[in-house]
Amino acid sequence: MISENCAYCGDMTDMPFHCSYCKDPFCSEHRLPEEHRCVKLRQIRSERFGQRKVIRDGNKGKGSIFKRFFGK
Repeated sequence: MISENCAYCGDMTDMPFHCSYCKDPFCSEHRLPEEHRCVKLRQIRSERFGQRKVIRDGNKGKGSIFKRFFGK
């Protein structure tokens, strides 16, 4: 295995971990996408969130839960 510098902190590591999203090498401390603030992970999450088509309108027009159940 080839030693590489961590793409996040720059430390030389004998056993680099390669991120499955951005493919960059990282040390054991920064191997997780959340630990090295992976840009690709944010893109993937935002794309997946967009696919769900979540509408956040604050339940406008639906009335309260009590009004829906009791008709008041």
